[in-house]
Amino acid sequence: MISKELQQKVENYADRCRKDVVEDLKALVRIPSVSHYGADGKPFGEGCARALAKALELAEGHGLAVQNCGDWYGLAQYGEGDKTIGLFSHLDVVPEGNNWIYSPYDPTEKDGLLIGRGVADNKNAAVVSMYVMRAFRELGLPLRSRISLFFGCSEETGMQDIDRFVAEQPMPDFSIVPDTDFPVCHGEKGILSCQARSSRPWRQVKSLTGGFVGNMVPDHAAALLPMDAALLDALHAAAAGAQGVTVTAGEDEITVSAAGLGAHAAHPQGGDNAIRKLCAFLAGVEAIHREDRELCAFVAGTLADCYGTGLGIAWEDAPSGKLTAISGVAETREGCLVVHYNIRYPVTHRGELVKEGLEKTFAPAGWQLTVTGDSAPMYLPADDPKVRELSRVYAEVTGKDATPYVMGGGTYARHIQNAVGFGMESRIDAGLPAGHGGVHEPDEAVKIDDLVEAIKIYVLSILEVDQILHS
Repeated sequence: MISKELQQKVENYADRCRKDVVEDLKALVRIPSVSHYGADGKPFGEGCARALAKALELAEGHGLAVQNCGDWYGLAQYGEGDKTIGLFSHLDVVPEGNNWIYSPYDPTEKDGLLIGRGVADNKNAAVVSMYVMRAFRELGLPLRSRISLFFGCSEETGMQDIDRFVAEQPMPDFSIVPDTDFPVCHGEKGILSCQARSSRPWRQVKSLTGGFVGNMVPDHAAALLPMDAALLDALHAAAAGAQGVTVTAGEDEITVSAAGLGAHAAHPQGGDNAIRKLCAFLAGVEAIHREDRELCAFVAGTLADCYGTGLGIAWEDAPSGKLTAISGVAETREGCLVVHYNIRYPVTHRGELVKEGLEKTFAPAGWQLTVTGDSAPMYLPADDPKVRELSRVYAEVTGKDATPYVMGGGTYARHIQNAVGFGMESRIDAGLPAGHGGVHEPDEAVKIDDLVEAIKIYVLSILEVDQILHS
């Protein structure tokens, strides 16, 4: 256990760093760093290269040893020893998008918040981690391990940076990835993506499309059918009783559109899948060719809920709860319907079992299944000593519930060994409009108090992990 005197020493240090932390974070946020693979002669574009150079400059100014690994990623290190504790951050951000009230790249302080693209995902982790490492040098804290801070540049666009790191660098003995909510995220579900293609082409439907990306519940889908007066009347009659479905007549074709509600594939429960809605609607219109209605009914059945029931894979386990499954994209390819699925499966399951379950659903119906990706789960048991200690420290510093959790999202933690997600995203409720203030949203914001508190949490956590690694 860490003494109260030492805890107070760390708390005083964190409070003292408040203004400098904000200024360093502003310096990184001012650099637009959307990752573009191979752009500008750089691995991830000029913006990411500039952000990485600035982060390394800041880290070096804090007395850390730094290394630029070909603009693929950077490292900052402190300490010595035969054990390494890793901290993993990323400097790339999602595009700023529209509807900002404040400037995305001219960070704004307002009512205890710092607002700008990347302040919460994930440049805050890069800056806070530097101050955590500096604390050990400045305060003379006992440390027998080396701390290594990773600055990534493509977390939002494929994570080629962490793949390169794994191929080139020794793996830390334990790693913290501050890219989730507090408290400890001790597991990330497996993520399997696949596509299913009908073996028979459309007979009457000209095309059916929906969604844009595989990991989002689609909010729009549309089908084109040939113009026919009787068919148009039947579609109009059916749409009159179908919420969110519209029928539009063109000169040579009829468009049937369905409006849903978007949601991330990691937590799709609040979404309304437009592909399912459209297919269910078309399946019930008897004026459409029977074989096309059967195709639509089959797809709608696979999306009957977001827990894989219609796919034959409705599994769950105690650590992670229920499997989730969505179709994020549907398209018509060479006259055949192709549906893309994104499945988040429990941490105690394997992707091979998911594929076997899917084959039992699609093969008898004459659909060809292709797995396009399978990212294995990340999982450390909740009773792992390191998980327990991080949870205890979080509870002591914040007074909040510290029950570890498993999530459906994916971070660097699933690509490295012996890692957990641990902060530092937070829920923002400070007068911003709905849909503003969160990660990936306009007016992305972080509470400045949370930055200071995170320094305390991480320093004390590393002290505990250091003792465990050397026990």
